[in-house]
This record gives sequence, C-alpha cells and structure tokens, in this order.
Amino acid sequence: MSSLSRFHVQLRAQVVGNRVEGHAAVFGQIATVPGHYEALERGAFGDVLKNPDTDVRALINHDANLLLARQSAGTLRIGEDSEGLPFDLDLPNTTYANDLRELLERGDINGASFAFLPGADRWDKAPDGRQLRTHTSVSQLIDVSVVTFPAYEGAAVSLRSMTFAGNSQREQLIRARARVTLRGV
Repeated sequence: MSSLSRFHVQLRAQVVGNRVEGHAAVFGQIATVPGHYEALERGAFGDVLKNPDTDVRALINHDANLLLARQSAGTLRIGEDSEGLPFDLDLPNTTYANDLRELLERGDINGASFAFLPGADRWDKAPDGRQLRTHTSVSQLIDVSVVTFPAYEGAAVSLRSMTFAGNSQREQLIRARARVTLRGV
C-alpha cells in the first residue's frame, strides 16, 4: 500500500465574492524532499479525476473538521489543466470559513496543498547526482487544502463570485509562474 503524500503550494489571494479558486499543484517543477527531488508530470491527475469514485474534499490545513467543500456535493470543482491541478470552491457560511476569508484578504494565509496516494512514478538522476522522483500518476486524490505553511511556491488563488469556467478561462484567470519547492508531510 502506498503512503499518503502531501504537496504544498504558495498562493496569492485576492478577495472578490464568495469563491476560492486556484491551483493545488503545479506540473513540471522540481521540489526538494528529504533524500531526493520530486516533480509532478503533466497529466498525472487524468485517471484519478475520471474515476467516478473520486470524491475530493476541500479543507483547511488538511483538517477534516474544517471542511470547506466537497466534490460530490457540487461545492468543489477540480480539474487538470496545463499548469496543474486547478480547484474552485464555494465558501460555506460557517465561522471558520468566514475567518478563512479574512485571513486570505489580509494575506496571512497564502498556501495550498493536496493530499494523495502516489501511483506510477519514474526515477532519474538530477544534474547534481541526487535522485529525482517524477510522479506520472496519482492513484487517489484525497483533498485540496488551504494551508498556513506552504512548501510549494508558484500558484495563484482568488476569491471570486463567478462560476467554474473550464480550462481556457481558468488559464486566463490564474497565472501561476514561480519556482516550486516541495515538502512531504
């Protein structure tokens, strides 16, 4: 059985409306983890997102007690685009979601993460001689989370009042261009 992995992404938040959107993962960028490097290959989420049993939750800091949205309820929309793993969620009218909105508006929270079980991977040598593990598929996607301590840098998130637009408009709304680092949790 594969062990649970978490990747973290830095966000930049702009508050408009009652919707959080952004990328929980970024493709093709190398991250440092203990003992080696890791990266996500473009298309790594394709199969898991097509699986009808996939029911991703959106959480705060990977805490199941702080549920923000759920794919099966239609309050979380998640996909794969050329950047990585975009998500779009409707904030609930709860005290912790209202607190999250305030923390995003102030810039105190600026991270996102996703929890998954790895699927297929490939091991190569990096130019410095360390091992590079590239995840070519994800076998199970468990959650996307807004987090306090991101390790990845390079994704964008905003609070908006428009509907999930699909890949072409998503790519216009979200411009994620930065260096990515990764920390396994």
